[in-house]
Amino acid sequence: MNKIKGLAILFFCVLPIFLSACSYKKFEDSLKSKLNKEQEEYINPATIPKNSSEAEEQSLFIVGDTIVFTDVENMTVEYTLNEIHVSDNIHDLGLKADDFSDTSLISNNGDIKKKMHLVTVDVTVKNVDYKSYGPEEDNPVMSIEPSVGFKEGIEDPNGPWVIHASYFSGHAPMDQNHGDDYYYFPLATGEEIDATVGWFVPADQLEDEPLYYIIGSAGGSEDYQYFELKFDQRELP
Repeated sequence: MNKIKGLAILFFCVLPIFLSACSYKKFEDSLKSKLNKEQEEYINPATIPKNSSEAEEQSLFIVGDTIVFTDVENMTVEYTLNEIHVSDNIHDLGLKADDFSDTSLISNNGDIKKKMHLVTVDVTVKNVDYKSYGPEEDNPVMSIEPSVGFKEGIEDPNGPWVIHASYFSGHAPMDQNHGDDYYYFPLATGEEIDATVGWFVPADQLEDEPLYYIIGSAGGSEDYQYFELKFDQRELP
């Protein structure tokens, strides 16, 4: 009798632990299912504005305009688009192959290979109140905006799909941090620099549709702002 009573007591002691473990497993499975569902349902929110208007915060910008971009940490930089160029030879723009992060598409004579064009933008970048922390606090290190794209790729539900810059005039030394610091440059608060950024872009696609220079590419695509890089057919090589 005592043995049966002891087994009953043990059963009722173990039962809550068993039920608790089952409840936690059920909760864990439910959480995983929810997370997987959210990941499966992700849709890229990037949308390129249809019009250029200084009166609208979310609008397209063009040559001569300035984009004032404030990030999630409430730090602001300004990008002014001064000029845009397109070429099929880097020497036409006075550039040297040694300054490119990727030279695989550049022939010995400077020609661009594989039916690609080199698109460059001349921009003025102003550090309004961007700050770094630690040893670089007095001379913040920033990254140049490196991305362009076409409408279809930027707005793709699984995107955005963009093209990364192969040229930056103010790049860090090529051997610094194994080349990983290529896009970085120091710029004190309140100061500005003029820079050139360049991309290898499919020639046929550039002939059919405008290209967009993305400002704020390090953040969420819903907050992107855009310079429209539109070339007249007569300007194309």
